[in-house]
Parts: sequence; C-alpha cells; structure tokens
Amino acid sequence: MDEIKTEYNLCIKEPHEYKRKVNSISDLLLLKGNQRLIDTDCPVFIVGNYETAPIVTFGINPGYSSKNNPTEDREARISWEHYLQLYKNFYTYFESNHFESPYYNALKYLMSGLIKKDISNEQKWKFFDCYLINMELIPYHSTGITFSTFLSNSQLEYLLPRFQNSIDFIINYRPKLFIFNGSPWYILLIKNKIIKNFDKVSLTKKFNLYFFIIQDIPCILFDKFFQRHFWVFLMKVI
Repeated sequence: MDEIKTEYNLCIKEPHEYKRKVNSISDLLLLKGNQRLIDTDCPVFIVGNYETAPIVTFGINPGYSSKNNPTEDREARISWEHYLQLYKNFYTYFESNHFESPYYNALKYLMSGLIKKDISNEQKWKFFDCYLINMELIPYHSTGITFSTFLSNSQLEYLLPRFQNSIDFIINYRPKLFIFNGSPWYILLIKNKIIKNFDKVSLTKKFNLYFFIIQDIPCILFDKFFQRHFWVFLMKVI
C-alpha cells in the first residue's frame, strides 16, 4: 500500500516526474505506438475487495477506454482516500456508471464455468464485487501490450519484483484461486522458469492452460489472453 500511495502522489503532485517514469518503463519494455503506457492517468494496482474476495485474476496492465477512463481518472484524483475506495468498490462504480468492458464480459463466462452457475449480465458486477480481485503486473494503462519472447535482465529486474510484491501482498488475505491471463505471464513465469512444476493442458495448437501451485494456492495460467479465446475454452470444457 505504501508503494501504491507513493505512485499515486507522484502522479497527482509531480506529473512531469510521473510522465518521465512511465515513459522510461515503456522504453524498458520496448513498447511502441499505442502499446506505450499512458503517462497521464492515475496508476491502478489492484481492483476489488482484496480483504474478502476469493478469486484473484492477474492481468498485465489496466486497459484504456476513451469512453470510461476520463471519467474514472477524474474520480481517482479527488483524494488518496477516495482513490482507495474507488478501486476497492470498482465493480459497483462500473455498474452505477453503466460502463461496459469486453474484458469483464468475457470474464463473466469464465467465472460462470468455474462456479457452474450462469451469471446474468445484470448480476455480473455484484458477483465480481463479492468474488473477484484484479491485480496488475504493470499499473499503467495502455490500449494493448505484448512482451518480447525473451526478456532481458533489466526487464526481469523490473517485472519479477512487481510480481513478487503482488503475491506477498495478496497472500495475507488467503484467496482460494489465482488466474494468470495472457502470453506475457507465460513468457515471464513459464519460459523464464520462475514456475518449474506445472501441468500443461493443450486446448488448441496455440492455446494452452498451465496448472501449478503458489504457496498452497491453486493457479491457472492462460498462455493467450482468454478474452480472445474463451469460446474455444468453453467449447473444450463442454
């Protein structure tokens, strides 16, 4: 939480320094064009009620919507205390503002499969509010992101502590399941052999699941972003 507060204050009180830092991370990760991290919006580290929700999805970084984000960012800037409550109650905030998200629409189907119960569109935000935490490896927005197939030592020196900090924080609240979403997680954890013991299930030639354990918590890793492949996943499960 100290890290989040420091980053928030940097964004609000020292915007030029914040921009310099965010752009340096874009350069470090070799991000180009619209994949570069947005250097004006407030950072987002964690979304949802982390003290009680049992399922944690680990994303790479928060996406950007030209419709939703300007409103969200104005809200986040009101105060540090308001920022904390905004992201702790983020799903009810989305519901009250009638926001939509392709990511959360796809996630609704995934969660329905996990709990073996249909979640209606009207129920999804209340369900997420009770059950879901979303943690971001990189806390800055962009419209898309990819990693190089092989990460350099300097890139790993940034990414691995971010990963470990997230695990160290959330493990205190004893969640029941970790879900890692996207090829950057595959590159970081599997290809770099951070996770060495796992079971692999191939759904297609290009879409695989990895199952492993972190500190007694079961984990699922999608080696492609599931929101682009969830129909394949659902068909295989059915």
